[in-house]
Amino acid sequence: MQASSVKKPFDSPDWIFETKLDGYRAIAVIDATGKARIWSRNHLRLEPKFPTVADAVNRLNLRSTILDGEIVALDKDGIPRFQLLQQWQKRPTAPVVFFLFDVLWCDGRDVTGKTVVQRRERLQEIITAENGIQVGGYVENRGKALFRLAKEKGLEGIIAKRKTSIYRPGKRSPDWLKIKSRPQQEFIVCGFTEGKGSRKHFGALLLGACQTGSYAASVIRVPGLAKRA
Repeated sequence: MQASSVKKPFDSPDWIFETKLDGYRAIAVIDATGKARIWSRNHLRLEPKFPTVADAVNRLNLRSTILDGEIVALDKDGIPRFQLLQQWQKRPTAPVVFFLFDVLWCDGRDVTGKTVVQRRERLQEIITAENGIQVGGYVENRGKALFRLAKEKGLEGIIAKRKTSIYRPGKRSPDWLKIKSRPQQEFIVCGFTEGKGSRKHFGALLLGACQTGSYAASVIRVPGLAKRA
């Protein structure tokens, strides 16, 4: 299940609010023997990338259970940083944690028809203290205050979830809303420059930025992006 985007935070007694974590969305599928497989949103296996996370899920001693969460790497202040997560395989210096925020199956039973609050309560009941695993918290009603805190801490934003919402696998739902705190700008790729020196193929991407409704207003040379492409 995925969240729809809205621009402004809000308060409501009918919603719960969580911080939006900057990492890899992950689904942990635990079979009847207790063996875990961890999948990305695009159905890619994540155990090879994050073996410590798979080991931590295996130590939960759960059976026939499906968990939903986010794999993140934390900086020295405990803030998730996506760059640290990308670097982790080459330089595992930052702690990696699997933050859980939902349960879809529990002990062989489908619980997606339960409300998000009921599922969160069940999640708290089945998850024991384990290094590398945390159950993410939430607040009720006070979305604006959580958004301000997320912005102060440099977090990506917040997620709002309607209390009565059920889990709809693979669907983008208005019952889950994401409100980002980081400013963003849309660009289109216009072309690239010829490579020079050690860059054999191309040098830099040319991006068009929207100004007054038109993308023809400006072109930006971005050599760093070309290097990573």
